[in-house]
Amino acid sequence: MSANKEIRILMLQEGLSIAKMTKLINKKNSLNYTPDGISKKLRNNTLKFTEAEIIADTLDYDIVFVKRKHSN
Repeated sequence: MSANKEIRILMLQEGLSIAKMTKLINKKNSLNYTPDGISKKLRNNTLKFTEAEIIADTLDYDIVFVKRKHSN
């Protein structure tokens, strides 16, 4: 699943709109994102990993890499 879909799921779970999430991001990180900018990045699948980290941190989530289990 893409980071964009994961972020949209987190937003739903947290009951946040893009506008509310953007306000939280900007307040916590002293940034200047706009809801339209975040929306475009999610829609166009152009969100940078560092931006995904900022969003996850703002929502109190961790991004975790897990080694795949391969069956032989």
